[in-house]
Amino acid sequence: MVIILAIIAIVAYSAASLLQFQAVSQGTNPNRQRVLNLGLIAVITHGLALLTPVLTHHTFSLGAFNMGSLIAWVISTMILSSSLRKNLENLFLGVFPMAAIIIFLNAIIPSTVVSDNKWDAGIMSHILLSITAYSLLTIAAFQAVLLMIQVRQLKHKHTAGILRILPPLQTMDRLLFEIIGAGTFLLTLAIISGAIFVDNLFAQHLVHKTAFTLMAWGVFSFLLFANWRFGWRGNVAAKWTFAGIVLLILAYFGSKLVLEFILEKS
Repeated sequence: MVIILAIIAIVAYSAASLLQFQAVSQGTNPNRQRVLNLGLIAVITHGLALLTPVLTHHTFSLGAFNMGSLIAWVISTMILSSSLRKNLENLFLGVFPMAAIIIFLNAIIPSTVVSDNKWDAGIMSHILLSITAYSLLTIAAFQAVLLMIQVRQLKHKHTAGILRILPPLQTMDRLLFEIIGAGTFLLTLAIISGAIFVDNLFAQHLVHKTAFTLMAWGVFSFLLFANWRFGWRGNVAAKWTFAGIVLLILAYFGSKLVLEFILEKS
């Protein structure tokens, strides 16, 4: 059942991405409703594929690819929901293929790392806060990519193509910092909850993860301060956003891959 749901999600993500890509490359207005419908099918089946093992076996895999799939689902759901109110369909071009690839990898590379039923609400709140914060800040990174493209095209006076279907530059800038602000707030709560509820930090090989997470928090916090105090935006803000998300990727997926595939084999 999980495999069937995963295949449907991959096909729906891919089809939505293809339709949106064709619309952008040809400079035509996309069939918005069809793209949104395919995205809805994708996130529903993707979510069911993640939920089915929990309902049937009462466990949840904490492997790198399954957690990556969960993060991709949160990102896809958030962007799809936001697209109902704002013209953000171009973000599908980065998010949906990423989700499809992670679903595929999660299906062919099963993990033996499963949840511990002894975990309390504190640990689970830390995990959920972390996942939501990572998801929001990843959305900010995709937003930063579009912002850089928009700034570049405006500088070269290109008014066709992707620029024609993006919101105004001021709206893109404001949206970027709204997402970063929300993501940094949740990341702050995740760090605090981790300090309170996670025991034996050194014994669990989480020191490097904590260090990279704190560095990422510092980058995003400074970017928010610089936007408020010095008016940073545009390409400068986008570059700092990329630096922060790279640190988060190293914190989460780097530590997961080291623990599962390197230390496990040594």
